[in-house]
Amino acid sequence: MHFCVQGVAEDAEKLSRHMGFDEETAQKMYLAGALHDIGKVAIGNEILEKPGKLTDEEFKAMKHHAAYTYYILSDIDDFEEIRDWAAFHHERLDGTGYPFGRSAAELNTQERIMACVDIYQALTESRPYKQGMTHEKASGILWDMVKKGWIDGDIVREVDSCFAAI
Repeated sequence: MHFCVQGVAEDAEKLSRHMGFDEETAQKMYLAGALHDIGKVAIGNEILEKPGKLTDEEFKAMKHHAAYTYYILSDIDDFEEIRDWAAFHHERLDGTGYPFGRSAAELNTQERIMACVDIYQALTESRPYKQGMTHEKASGILWDMVKKGWIDGDIVREVDSCFAAI
């Protein structure tokens, strides 16, 4: 089973520092990034490791990982903030995301950062079944998602400037 948690964790921490957050917040963002896909432990390997496109049924099952992340991290005392930052990485500003269909008013800056970092990492990281894309191409896709009302343009601007030199 392959999780790109380290990349998301490192990018979330780096972007937090780039945006001027304090050390504690940057460390918490690293932790949230490291845990964001922990719910995938409840998803079968036949789905997680499938090389091709998922069927509608498989994608529906895969989408549950974000809710599982939320419930797994809910069992840890005083972890609500990190739990939410980790679990809401597939929420969208227009309310069409998952697992809870949160809207812009219900998503704070760190939750918005995690969504952008997760997408950026997925686009730029090479996987066994696909080559990672360039920063420029990934950035274009992120801006397209901003236009659709899914992710935060202010944060995409920060992603752009933070990771442009990579």
